[in-house]
Amino acid sequence: MKFHKLLSLILGLVVACIAIFSLTTSAQAASDHWNKTHWVTLTKDVDVVKMKNTNPLAKSYPVAYYTAKRGSHYKLDHWGTNYSWVFQSGKFNTGSKYTYVIDKSWNNENWFKMGVHYISDYKSFHGYRIEGRKSLYNFNTFYDKPDHATISDYRPTQKSKVIFEYGSHVYPTKHEWDWMHGKWMTGYKYKNGAWKQISNDKIPD
Repeated sequence: MKFHKLLSLILGLVVACIAIFSLTTSAQAASDHWNKTHWVTLTKDVDVVKMKNTNPLAKSYPVAYYTAKRGSHYKLDHWGTNYSWVFQSGKFNTGSKYTYVIDKSWNNENWFKMGVHYISDYKSFHGYRIEGRKSLYNFNTFYDKPDHATISDYRPTQKSKVIFEYGSHVYPTKHEWDWMHGKWMTGYKYKNGAWKQISNDKIPD
């Protein structure tokens, strides 16, 4: 009986420690400042301002502007005064001459994840892929508003190759899909749970 009580006490302490650690980690990113620098992974593109440090610091001024890309890893500081978010590594290495400030409010932490993680350039999109950031420009499929059709370099069944452009909201199966290949355009419609070819026309010169 004593053994079971001791085991229950130990398990209770373990669960409590895990809960406290989890709360501390979650609250750390949202706090008004950090006590030390942390490695983070960007989940969004963010604007970075290169500030020329002066004395007094209040007269510091911007000298350049950059974009830190989604999926990048940097050491990040969260200061309670002067600047909220500051990079401390790589090409954004803050020092005595310059400070690299992220253009985000002090309580906005939805643009990074604590730690080093792999983040794909693409997201899932109705069974296909879609670009995960504005600056990628690798898309091969887009929605043509005037024709109310999806235009692509690939057939709708070639799901592993199709990439929709960033910001697309079209639902692929609701529209005609036009596959552009050489001088030909092959049209498809989604019917009864599958894509069916409906046309195959030569593109006029």
